[in-house]
Amino acid sequence: MPKIPDTQHDTGRKIFEWYESKKDEHREHLGASLIGHACDRYLWMKFRWVASPLLGGRIRRLFDTGKREEARVFEELRAIGVELHTESEGNQIVCRDASGHFGGSIDGVGLGFPEGPKTWAILEIKTSNAKSFAAFKTKKVAEARPQHYAQMMVYAGLMKMTRALYVVVNKDTDELYTEWVHFESNKYLSLMDRARQTVSRSTPADKISDDPTNWQCKMCDLHPVCHKKAPAEVNCRTCCHSTPVAKGKWHCSMFGKPLSVEDQHAACDSHLFIPRLVHATPIDGGENYIQYKVDGPSRKTFVNGPSHIASKNLAAATKSKPTGPPIEDFNDDIPF
Repeated sequence: MPKIPDTQHDTGRKIFEWYESKKDEHREHLGASLIGHACDRYLWMKFRWVASPLLGGRIRRLFDTGKREEARVFEELRAIGVELHTESEGNQIVCRDASGHFGGSIDGVGLGFPEGPKTWAILEIKTSNAKSFAAFKTKKVAEARPQHYAQMMVYAGLMKMTRALYVVVNKDTDELYTEWVHFESNKYLSLMDRARQTVSRSTPADKISDDPTNWQCKMCDLHPVCHKKAPAEVNCRTCCHSTPVAKGKWHCSMFGKPLSVEDQHAACDSHLFIPRLVHATPIDGGENYIQYKVDGPSRKTFVNGPSHIASKNLAAATKSKPTGPPIEDFNDDIPF
């Protein structure tokens, strides 16, 4: 007898499906919210659009809840007398480094916070469950959430401010945790140097661990690419020919032209993967092609390039195992 579908919870399921249908575009810049991450390779891969996180509807809705909480905190701060600025010309307040490739969008800047009424300060708002909330009270943000601390250091440094107010809302109890955070120039300079190194790298940094069971790796949304030989996405930022240039722009050396954001997402037919994003050993190369040897018992070779195996076909080999040429000879050995 066929199973009768359970329709009693369709509304909730449909709502989550709606959230899942929303496409998340890659950030054009390396985000200040990421710069405190433990892994250098993770930062580079995020900046180079190597993979998009696969987020379920519940997680997407959770993120949306956090954004909605900001408006409530804005109202509350103004109600207690804080002069708060959350927009510039109708948009979030944006700050970037000199290259234009690193920075972020600030929740707000304010004057009149009770902790320092005469000092302008960065405002950063987060939400948390009860367990994490307890950690803030015992450890403070620098230890409990190093990425959040790094984010505030970057914002304060780029905005030339000396203080930040960190506000955490306990989602379980509605309790508030606030912490007055002081700017540390040495920490800021270290983070800015890390950002410069990430942007300037033409190849990925080393992994934080080669062990796929490492707890930090297992929790990472890029784990499939680093440890399970999943393919990188095909876009201009994963291509050998693209380079970040001044003012947050990108340039293609193959065709000698600037790359718009739309160009970068689409990629052209001359896309050639950065070799370290291919899970095989490069053994030869020339104008717009790279030959690889499969790291396996077959020792077969294949060539990535528009006149050989196009990048889109190479990446697709993982999921669909195409049977037509030029992939068919490599179906069992393709490194993705």
